[in-house]
Formats: sequence, structure tokens, C-alpha cells
Amino acid sequence: MPRTHLRRAALVTAALLPTLALAACGDDEKVGAKPDLPSETPALWNPCDALDTAFVKAQFGIDATEHAGTPTKPECRFTPAEGSGDAVITSNYLLFPGTLDQAWRTMGQGADADVRTPSVEQADDARVVVNATKEQLYVTGFVQNGDLIQQVDVVDPAPYDEKRVVRGVVATLTTLSTHAAETGAGADPSASPG
Repeated sequence: MPRTHLRRAALVTAALLPTLALAACGDDEKVGAKPDLPSETPALWNPCDALDTAFVKAQFGIDATEHAGTPTKPECRFTPAEGSGDAVITSNYLLFPGTLDQAWRTMGQGADADVRTPSVEQADDARVVVNATKEQLYVTGFVQNGDLIQQVDVVDPAPYDEKRVVRGVVATLTTLSTHAAETGAGADPSASPG
């Protein structure tokens, strides 16, 4: 997909970041319905291009089925066998013409939130939010490459291995960032080649 299409879509999707991020952090009651994108919006990116079931097995230790969404809603989801009690991993993206730090300030994270800033290769910025409850573990990660911000969500019912899940999320962010850098996704089309 040409970079000019990524830039054009940034205007359409920039407003979605706060809504999607808050929904991903687990407080659905405070977030309204997601706005519909125009039906002609093409798929610009699919995290499943960089992720697969072998990666999920290696990082999270689960046998999962991959679901790549639809051409206009390319959400990448990995679901375990029904009744296994294993984690569900979801990844999606959006385009935002600012920095992850600027977007982060609109997300309304509480002062007591467990927010980590891992070093992710080839990324402009990254964040991981960990919310461990007695019943389940929620981990959400964000990685920015230019205008492309990719998100990874893991929901793992108890008993869970928090350290492994967080390591898996960081490994997923790294894989997504590397793929974005290799394909030039999120790059500013007005920037001169280096």
C-alpha cells in the first residue's frame, strides 16, 4: 500500500486512538460505541502479516487459532481451544499524526496504573500497561513507528504467569515494530530518503 494512503488514512483514524485505547484498558462502561469508518476505507495493515500461531506458541505457550479479521477491519486475534483457560491475544493498529506520548496523555491513565516503557527495537516509542486482578491478567502494549501505532492486548484468566505474558507482549511489540520498519509502514512520505 503506498505511503500516501497511510497518510490520508491518518486523518480518518486519528480520532479513534483515545476510544480504542480506553476500551483496550478494560473500562468499557466509560467508552461509547466505536465510530464506524467509511466503508470504502481499505485495509492498510494487518498485524497477522508479522504474527502467527508458532510465534504465539513460542512466546505465550498456548496453542491458538489465528483470526485475521476482514479486509476493512484487519484485527489479528489468537484464540485458544474453548475451555482451555489460556490467554486471548489481539493486535490491531491505527494511524496517528503525533507521538505516542501525545496520544498517551489523552488516554486518561490513573496515577496508580502500572505503566512500563520497554525498549523496543526500531520503534519510536512503546508502552505496556499491566493490570493484574485475582481473576485475570490484562496486559496492553503500544508501539509506534512513525504514524503507525500498533496495539497488543492479552487477557489471561487465573492462574496466569504475569512475567511470561509481559515478556510475550514486549516480544510481540518488537516483532510488529521490526515488520513496520522493514516495510516502511508509518513513514512520513514527505521525508527525504535517508
